[in-house]
Amino acid sequence: MEGKILEFLGKIVAYGGGATVVAYLTFTFLGKKTVEAWFTKKLKKFEYDLNSLFNRVTKIHEKEFEVLPEAWLKMQDALGRISGFVSIIKSCPDLDRMNNIALGEFLAQSKLHEYEKEELRNSPKKLDYYQKAIFWHDSHETKQAFQDFHNYIIRNRIFLSPALQDQFIKLDDIMWIAIVSMEEGEGSKDSDSREMQISAYKQIRDDINPIRDEIADLIKKRLHYHDVD
Repeated sequence: MEGKILEFLGKIVAYGGGATVVAYLTFTFLGKKTVEAWFTKKLKKFEYDLNSLFNRVTKIHEKEFEVLPEAWLKMQDALGRISGFVSIIKSCPDLDRMNNIALGEFLAQSKLHEYEKEELRNSPKKLDYYQKAIFWHDSHETKQAFQDFHNYIIRNRIFLSPALQDQFIKLDDIMWIAIVSMEEGEGSKDSDSREMQISAYKQIRDDINPIRDEIADLIKKRLHYHDVD
């Protein structure tokens, strides 16, 4: 039926029929109820398509409002861990000067495994042993925080604007390079090991803040943060 209507209207227009003539002849030829039913059907389909599109867009925005605050928190946690991990100055008590009671209390609160605690007690250079052992515990915790942030961004990147994706990926790369540099520096025995760790520290210190500030601004815009004031 729809095809016949369009064919009929096309013939009228082809013969120079104006809008008024088309409307008049359509109603005359097909009948008012038939035309109204046809247009009602078209209108309902349009409304359905529009509502479906609106619902999809609404769900995407709702998910974005859920994802962005969580991504920010995971980013801050990862950055906090990494900043401490790459820090050049780390305080630690002089374990070589501790008596057995003080050393036992310290080790009870430490992250070392039991076998490491025993090896430390028997080591002639307890502080050196502790610093080397605790480094890899800190590295493990730092990589866990980083991986949590990294995986969350990958899983939810469809809900991130292109600008936010770019900034998060840029930050992700810097954090990972800093972690790897620290580990390679710790495992290396050559003269460049210290330089690698200093480079990681400087990169986190100098490159992170501008990217973090840009991410903060982009998130505020996406969440209409300024509209609350």
